[in-house]
Amino acid sequence: MKILVTAKYVSGAAHEGGSSRFLKTVADTLRDMGHDVTITNSPADHVDKSYDLIICSHVLDEINANPARKIFISHGIIGDERMGPGADRYISVSDEVREVNRLWTGLDSEVIPQPIRIMDQRRPNATLKNILIIRRNGPEDDPFAFLAEKYDVRESDINIPIEDQIAWSDICITLGRGALEAMAQGKPVIVADNRAYIGALGDGYVNRENIADLETCNFSGRCLSYPLTREWIEGEISKYDAGDSDFLYQYVKDHHEARMICRRYLEPSAPGMVRDMSTAKIAFGVMINDWIRFDQVLKRSQVQGEMHFVKRPESATKGLNKLLDIIDGECADIAILTHQDMHYQADWLPQVRAQLAKLPDDWVIAGIIGKDMHGNLCGHFRDMRIPQIWDTSDVHTFPAPASCFDECCLIVNMRSGFRFNEGLDGFDLYGSLAVLQARADLGGSAWVIDAYAEHYCLRPFTWRPDDKFVAGFKWLWERYHDRGRVDTTAIGLAEEAA
Repeated sequence: MKILVTAKYVSGAAHEGGSSRFLKTVADTLRDMGHDVTITNSPADHVDKSYDLIICSHVLDEINANPARKIFISHGIIGDERMGPGADRYISVSDEVREVNRLWTGLDSEVIPQPIRIMDQRRPNATLKNILIIRRNGPEDDPFAFLAEKYDVRESDINIPIEDQIAWSDICITLGRGALEAMAQGKPVIVADNRAYIGALGDGYVNRENIADLETCNFSGRCLSYPLTREWIEGEISKYDAGDSDFLYQYVKDHHEARMICRRYLEPSAPGMVRDMSTAKIAFGVMINDWIRFDQVLKRSQVQGEMHFVKRPESATKGLNKLLDIIDGECADIAILTHQDMHYQADWLPQVRAQLAKLPDDWVIAGIIGKDMHGNLCGHFRDMRIPQIWDTSDVHTFPAPASCFDECCLIVNMRSGFRFNEGLDGFDLYGSLAVLQARADLGGSAWVIDAYAEHYCLRPFTWRPDDKFVAGFKWLWERYHDRGRVDTTAIGLAEEAA
């Protein structure tokens, strides 16, 4: 697709602020996804040029004469960020921005959060030492100056890549995009500053309990609007917990990953599943550690479609995320993550399409065999080691809500932006993790569908959960036991192993 990205600021330079980094991220990500992208702050020079899509902020009136489909993105509440007539689709980065635009312009919009490039996680020191204040210009009255009495405090330098400065820090004090970019390296954040347009206000230390509320105002400091007194700042600093790194890092991956966001921009209409599943693009992904097994079983399947593979990944979650990135890059709607020893007959994909068309718009992941919400086996499936065919259609109406899946076949709605939490090590339990992430982290749904397939499994019946499996289940339990059923499809265990 030929795309024009245009706004008042687009270089990504620090002195141009967060909206410039926003648009530069959009352009770079769309290029990475294979699109032909032009980015400019001179829209008038492109009015007569041909594009399939124009993504713009600030300058809609200057590019309106171009007949291409247009998306206007509003990043904030100040005057030149507000929407104007002429776009085909309007997007706000937060609920607050949406409401302000609806009040002042009468234009409604979708809320799609900021796209953020996810960096390597840099866990902070166990004890707070280094504080980075991210801002373009420091105020005359800096409410954080006293922190230098106890900590190494630095103010961001526009001449040094902000990623490098964030990597140095243990905690960042900032607003808006700076907060998300800090979390994208796993750094704790205090949302606060003294800015000319809002005064000395803040929302405080970001954690699991308040992050969803702070997101509604784009981490702007306007959600709770606490005055920045020394006592308040000291209280927020005292909440520092290096262990928050994992949650914050995963939150940004789940809600702000740049490819996921840009895919939502390219949707022909409002976000949601392709309702006519006959038009959905499906791609397969498989992790391979036995080429003979792959050739003898999965490759003999009677289905058509792109098949991508990774060889002997470090862990299942890392290997599957690599596959999802590849599938995302080709703009597939559905990813089928399958074992190398699965066999699919010619009528399997039509069954899948028909079942997926029945799912609600919030579906994130589906499987063909798993457990229902009461812990009962659910699905239509054959383990080729035994003659029995599992078919629970006498007790389930499909699609059926799932509490966990067997990992042999997982079906991902790519529009959900789902990626596995790579904190789960090994090659077990990611079918349980997928359901928990879909529900607890993404606020979506997970389903067992009726799509019969065959698993030519070689695992012996004497298998028992090893120490790595037990450690993985404990990892899941610690994170999710208070947020939903934590279950696994490991069945048939002897009493002493259960």
